[in-house]
Amino acid sequence: MSRLSTPFAVSALLVCVSVAQVLAPQRVRVSSGFESGLLQSRVAPTYPPLARQARIQGTVVLKVIINRDGEVQDISVFSGHPMLAPAAIEAVKQWKYRPYLLNGEPVAVETQVQVNFSLSDKPAPDGVAGDIPGGAMGGVIGSMQTTPPPDSTQTGTPQRVRVSSGVSQGLLVKKVNPQYPEDARAARIQGVVVLKANIDKEGSVSNLELVSGHPMLVPAAIEAVKQWKYRPYLLAGRPVEVETQIQVSFTLQR
Repeated sequence: MSRLSTPFAVSALLVCVSVAQVLAPQRVRVSSGFESGLLQSRVAPTYPPLARQARIQGTVVLKVIINRDGEVQDISVFSGHPMLAPAAIEAVKQWKYRPYLLNGEPVAVETQVQVNFSLSDKPAPDGVAGDIPGGAMGGVIGSMQTTPPPDSTQTGTPQRVRVSSGVSQGLLVKKVNPQYPEDARAARIQGVVVLKANIDKEGSVSNLELVSGHPMLVPAAIEAVKQWKYRPYLLAGRPVEVETQIQVSFTLQR
């Protein structure tokens, strides 16, 4: 019996390892907006002199693979003018990201990066970088909307930006799980609480407002989320406040 059980146990273990390897993806595909929230170091492209002389402007879209260490491993051109693409590639391959974590483990990422080239006599719209004195810069388009606070009078860098829940999730460094309310548990109440959150320049939750959710679940969600901690969101190299939405799920085991 023991002679048979040992090979069987080894075979079962090998099967489990194989299944785990299949289930754990070696690379994931994420949106450009999400990945831009992980960007740590960005090198601006140099405007090609021939493209500048020919008044060529536009956006170069690159398909990028980022390894587990946050380094750009591979780049291919998805679309863009041939005279602008080499400069975009040369810049982006020097960019550095925070590692993307999946179940607490870093994995490689496949995403898209958009690099914009705009000349100074045609002012670039918000979110698109153009010429500056002495050179040119490219910009990255992400899923971000600038939202200056009511008392803001400056027209430069906004004091607060609105980002998707996916982007803010990528910046989360400390998460406190909510305590399931006993009354809600006894009543078999489940669901999702959606909160509007402001995150300050230090990455702390500064304000929470209810968007939706069961009244018996809301207090526990708020109590947990106000203890969460994020990495500061950087815009033009400077930390800014963030407005986003957070979803807290409450699920009972059957």
